[in-house]
Amino acid sequence: MGSSGAGKTTLLNTLTFRNSSNVIVSGQRAVNGIPLNSSTLASLSAYVQQDDLFIGTLTVREHLVFQALVRMDRHIPVYQRMQRVEEVLADLALSKCQNTIIGTPGRIKGISGGEMKRLSFASEVSNL
Repeated sequence: MGSSGAGKTTLLNTLTFRNSSNVIVSGQRAVNGIPLNSSTLASLSAYVQQDDLFIGTLTVREHLVFQALVRMDRHIPVYQRMQRVEEVLADLALSKCQNTIIGTPGRIKGISGGEMKRLSFASEVSNL
């Protein structure tokens, strides 16, 4: 997609309304010709940062349970939220590391890089 510094992250941040104040944006963002705003875009898609932020002392399961409790619709019963956590753990091959702490790169040893990427994705899809 381009070498380091080519502007990939800047482009994605701008398209998803996450641009910094230093970036001047012009034009219109649309899906199938229909203009959209940040809330409409958020309801249609998810953008997982390259270096997602985690609380490194939580286990994989604790992180997903926390995400389910604070991000899912408040009308969804807790048992359904926990069922979704179980599905995501299984579907994204995170079951074997579910009780491993996430860790902090360079500070606290935790899950592998591949598991970290899958956990980033799981954090988004667990809220569906």
